[in-house]
Parts: sequence; structure tokens; C-alpha cells
Amino acid sequence: MSSRPTSAERLVVARVRQRAPELVDRVVARARAEMAAYASLPAATIAASTSSVVVRLLDALHDGHPLTSCDLAAVREFGETRARQGISLADIQNGWRIAVREIFAELTEAAAVTGVADRTLLRLTPALLDLVDAAVVPYSVGHRDVEIAAARHDEQFRAEFTRAALLGTLGPGDLRIRAQQLGVDPEAEYRAYRARAETPLDSAASLPTSGFVTTVDGDIAGFVEKSRSPVVGGVVGLGPPTRLEDLARSFRLAGRVLTTAQMFGRTGTVDLDSVGVLPAIAADTDLGAELVRRYLASLGGGESARTIIDTVESYLDTGLRVEATAERLVVHPNTVRYRLSRFEELTGADLRAAHTALEVWWAIQFRKSQHPGERRSSRG
Repeated sequence: MSSRPTSAERLVVARVRQRAPELVDRVVARARAEMAAYASLPAATIAASTSSVVVRLLDALHDGHPLTSCDLAAVREFGETRARQGISLADIQNGWRIAVREIFAELTEAAAVTGVADRTLLRLTPALLDLVDAAVVPYSVGHRDVEIAAARHDEQFRAEFTRAALLGTLGPGDLRIRAQQLGVDPEAEYRAYRARAETPLDSAASLPTSGFVTTVDGDIAGFVEKSRSPVVGGVVGLGPPTRLEDLARSFRLAGRVLTTAQMFGRTGTVDLDSVGVLPAIAADTDLGAELVRRYLASLGGGESARTIIDTVESYLDTGLRVEATAERLVVHPNTVRYRLSRFEELTGADLRAAHTALEVWWAIQFRKSQHPGERRSSRG
């Protein structure tokens, strides 16, 4: 405040201080009538913190000094209290406007009763507004800090729930209770996912900011509704749709899909439909290596061997149809027959036998997983 208050100013403010309880009651009544958030709280609960702040403002106005460090701390605590009560910052500001108007009304009435000159009110008005302006920052900071702390707690709670749901560490009852607390429908179907970041995750700040997501062994992990796709970069393994209580199975499959996708050089979001039985090939490396030794090793490793292998793979993919294979590879059907004959001659395999065809296909897929840079390219 720019100068010491006059005796007339002190007289007016002193009268208002005497009526502080009635003043606070009017502020609380108006706040509850005009704002739904305040209406949900008991009047006495609102009045307790409101009274503390109003009295401090009037004391500072009466004595002619700015808000002290204790006053500012109390105003900050006021903001924290309102945040915990669920009052938004906008509603707090509206509440302060109500309080300021009621204080001005009291000052005006006190001035009339005491018979002081109009200039007394003119001097008190900017002094009060200065005090109110000084209170804005501390109560806003207090409110913000509580909201940030609450958001962090909510994020941690969501992350812990997500991890427990994915790993299957919660019983059915606890799972449903926590799901309902977080607004998750326990009757709906969800798909678990697992993604491997290109660089190690430094902290939770590296995770997506929405949805149910956490980290598991350094991977990004979470779940989404059946109809949605995870908003995660890089390679993502997506599990099958399942109920919440069976989400751990979907997550295990998502992990296998992710491993398979990386093993076979896939990119983007990959699900079981797109990899088929490749996860089994990725998981059983000993069997894959043995089948490669049995059916492909005798072909050698040059361009000629790759041409034969590509032809065999196309032949198996087209249902053992020579003409369709030739069309796919853009070669003459006799060329296909020669390559297939050469393969059977070198390996002793009979591709018309179902079990042999399956083993050969398995061997080719495993070989591709070990050489992800190779792509089917033989054309004539």
C-alpha cells in the first residue's frame, strides 16, 4: 500500500471487521447459489477457509501493510484446500469476485454509517484491489500444485493397474473393483499390446500421455478397447481381443507377436492374424535350425539356392499349383517344374507329402528370420 491509512479509513475498515462473520456468510451463500461445485460442499466447510482469508485481507487493509509471508502462506493453503475439495480454479476466481463485491458493499455501508467523506472510499478501493491482486498468485500456485500431485497419483494408480492386469497379478474381485474406479468396463473386450522402443525409456515421461499404458521389462505395454489401435511408435505386437480377466493371456501373445515381428523384419502394428504360426517358429529355434539343416543346407548359399528356395516357397503359398507359381514369379511353368525337381533331387523331399511340405515351409520361414534382409526376388 502506498501510504498509511487515515483514521477515517481505519474506522471504516474496523466496522467491516466487526461484521466479518455476516460478510463471510453472505459470500458463502452466494457461492453455493451461483456455483454447483460450492453447492455440493457444506456451508461450514466453505466458511472456515473463507473466513481466514477475508480476515487477513481486512487486517492488512486496516493496518495499511501488504500481505505478509504468513498471509501469503495462508492464501496458498486456501488454494490447496479448494483443489482438494474439487473446486476448479475458475470457480475459485469467481468466488473471490463475490467476496470483493461483498467487502465493497460492507465498506460502502460502513462509510455511510460513520459519515466519512467520499474520498475515504476512493482511497480504500485501490488499496483493497492491490491486496486481492497479491493473493491471486499464491492461491493459484497452491491449487495447481495439488492438481499436479493428484494427476501424478492418478497416473501411478493407472500404471499399477495396467501392469497388474497385463501380468495377471490381481484376483478377479480386485480387478473388477479397480477397473470400476478407473472407469474401465469389466464386461468389455480389450487387446493387450507390447512395443519395443528404439531407444531405452528414460522415465515414465517417455510414455504416451493417455490411455492405459506402463512399462514391462523396458518395453511399452498397455491395453486398448477392442475397436481401437494403440497410439505407440515403432514395432507393436497386438494380442487378441479378450475380457479383462483374461488380459494376461492376450499380453503374453502380444509379446510373442512382437518378438516374431522383430525376428521377421515386420514394422508397424502386427497382430496374430498377420503372423499366423510364425510365433511358433520364432519360439522353437532348435527345431527351425534342424529343419534348415535337413531341407535347405544341401542347396548351398548362393543366388541359385535362393532362386530355388523362393520358387519352393511360392509353390507352397499357391497351394502346389505350378501355373500359379509361374505367374507369380513371371517365368515359364517348365522353369518352375525344373526348380522344384532340382529341389527334390538335392534334398530328397517330396513336396506333395503334406507333412514334408509343412516342414519345408517351416525351414524356409526360419531361414528368413535369420536373414531378415533377404526378400523374395527371383523373377525368371
